[in-house]
Amino acid sequence: MRTRPSVPYTWRIGVDNAFGHLTRSDGTHLAESRRFLGDTGLAVSLADGRALLTKGDGESTWQPLTPERACELAAIPAPEVDGAAETQRRLDPFHVERHTSPTFLAIVELATTRKLPCVHALRAWTAGTWDGTFDGPFLEQPETFAASVIERIAETDAQLEEALLAQLAADSLQHPGAAKQTGWAAALGELPELAARFTRHLGQARDSQRATDAASSSQLTLM
Repeated sequence: MRTRPSVPYTWRIGVDNAFGHLTRSDGTHLAESRRFLGDTGLAVSLADGRALLTKGDGESTWQPLTPERACELAAIPAPEVDGAAETQRRLDPFHVERHTSPTFLAIVELATTRKLPCVHALRAWTAGTWDGTFDGPFLEQPETFAASVIERIAETDAQLEEALLAQLAADSLQHPGAAKQTGWAAALGELPELAARFTRHLGQARDSQRATDAASSSQLTLM
């Protein structure tokens, strides 16, 4: 497969299922470029799911890879797409985080199992209209919230608990009792253990993926 050349990292690279090597002043990162807002691009690391906020001023470079090749290098499954769509629409916008980020998974697990409102569900809670579920219009709200917390950590260099509480305050429109009254404040102590569990789980999943990829490669060699 021919290697594609590196280009300046700007909005021109596109953000539709865009995977590649992002080279910045702190090194080269295997990543998915997710969006550009103003003069800053948001990419997600395939190593650990952290947010990589990068100025789209051309100082950094981007070497495109196919999603399949990038995910193979990261030892995670390639994202599923809607094959009927003209641009192969991604079926799971949080595919990378689900397979790489213990922080993301811990927040989603905590919100879901403890029924802790976030994002629009939190707005509904402040209005007294949340039904306590993440069905219907609240589907994937914990995922959206977790991704926002991870991005806030990258923006502010805050610790996880501080970033999560700040995101709750923003999502609740600064409701003074949101963290305590929703149960988030009491549940925060569970995050380290959950993150440790998901770290082990993700490591095992990557080992399994590497073994599967190696077996597939061996079979292709024999053909």
